[in-house]
Amino acid sequence: MFDIISIILTIGALIAWGIHRQKKKHNALLAKFREHNQRLGTSFPDTSIDSELILIDKAKKLAIAFDPESKKICLVLGPKDQGEVLDFSFIRQWQLKWTESNGSNGYSLKDVHFDFSTNDLKRPLIRVPVIGKGYGDTWNSRLGILFNA
Repeated sequence: MFDIISIILTIGALIAWGIHRQKKKHNALLAKFREHNQRLGTSFPDTSIDSELILIDKAKKLAIAFDPESKKICLVLGPKDQGEVLDFSFIRQWQLKWTESNGSNGYSLKDVHFDFSTNDLKRPLIRVPVIGKGYGDTWNSRLGILFNA
């Protein structure tokens, strides 16, 4: 009986620790957006990571926040990156891509990602892996709205 209780408590503690760690990362990212808003007068979302104006990659390392009012993006390339604020014109075009696979489990889509072509010779292509095609389709429509495409 003691072993079962111990295992349950350990699992609960690990889940709580994982949630706390994720929340800490989200708060750090939102703080970066808040800092840019205060310094530059932009309006990047800074209260919730689940905003329809923040595109986050599958590994939750890269984030792109959008400010439609000022037509700016904030590109954060990792947890230690403070973020770079750029004009919408930085992104020339984007494509949602994936690989189709037929296996023993049937048809599936793998490696779903956005390829952003930019106006930067040093970073001509930024790849953003996304959770799945549904999430990618939603963001593809959002990007069309944001960039008036």
